[in-house]
Amino acid sequence: MIRIRPVRVAAAIGALALASTLGGCAVIDQVFGGGPDRDEETGQVTEGGDVDVFQLEVGDCLNLDDSGELSSAAVVPCAEPHTEEIFHEFSLPDGEWPGKEAIDTAADEGCYEAFAGFVGKAYEDSVLEYVFLAPLEGGWNDPNVKDRLVQCVIYEPGDGGAAKPVEGSLKGAAR
Repeated sequence: MIRIRPVRVAAAIGALALASTLGGCAVIDQVFGGGPDRDEETGQVTEGGDVDVFQLEVGDCLNLDDSGELSSAAVVPCAEPHTEEIFHEFSLPDGEWPGKEAIDTAADEGCYEAFAGFVGKAYEDSVLEYVFLAPLEGGWNDPNVKDRLVQCVIYEPGDGGAAKPVEGSLKGAAR
């Protein structure tokens, strides 16, 4: 299971929880048809659609909603309007569940460290925000899932802090 965690602005996306079916890859492939259509060379999404949250990759552009728990996310080609983009990912070390606070701290630190390299501007000087997708205890402890992946998601806040639509990648945006 995965959750998305707001970092700097609580109202940005809200405490959106992303939950996934924990039945393994066979279930994912049966339900979602093996993943989004991607360019063979670049791996970029070529046709939008809903995908299981465990099929998201760095470079994917998304349109998340704040409806609470989700098992999928809407991906689109980055040239189309979208509200979020996965800009970095990393795995947490194996071991016993460290607790929500430890996961949040490690995820925030990892995303913060990658932010300036992706955007081209220090986080404190940027108008852009980030949140992260992080493991939940159920996915961490499930022997079929063993979720350790953190994915960092960047967005541009609009009025009221909600993510506003952008076109193209925010890589190198330097704003």
